[in-house]
Amino acid sequence: MTREPNIELSSFGVSLKGTPEAGHQVHLAKQDTLENLFQTDLPEMANGLLSHCLKVLKANEASDDFAGNDERAFMLAAIKELAPRDAVERMLAVQMAATHVAMVRAGRWLALADTVEKATAYNSNYTKLARTYTAQMEALRKHRNGGKQTVTVQHVNVEGGGQAIVGNVHNREVAD
Repeated sequence: MTREPNIELSSFGVSLKGTPEAGHQVHLAKQDTLENLFQTDLPEMANGLLSHCLKVLKANEASDDFAGNDERAFMLAAIKELAPRDAVERMLAVQMAATHVAMVRAGRWLALADTVEKATAYNSNYTKLARTYTAQMEALRKHRNGGKQTVTVQHVNVEGGGQAIVGNVHNREVAD
């Protein structure tokens, strides 16, 4: 992985070029760019996660030859935005990005379906992927919150002539 002056890097310092058939060239702004992207100290983890991002894409979604379909930068940007905090979140972020790409792909197939049978099959796949993505979001939320869910229900009833305070009220004793 090299830094070449004529290579346009993403806002987070990565450029992916090439094709699955010929191989991918990864250009980095700095040696630890992937580690920073995936929020890990282990280059092996960062390289493995990058490899997983590329493996789940169809050939025309990871190729310079099909720029309009290229999802490589999106996959990495989605992971960067999710800002994984640990190994579980890193792997879940890759899965979520892959599921999202697959869901968009299924949506495209659904939009282009020319028979009822195809539309039914593509709709089923799209729905399953949407549910999977929602489950992944919930898993991430639970992991980040330690499984705790907090619900606050408030009801205020103010009688005529009364006053209400909206917000948190703390009672402090004032010393004379």
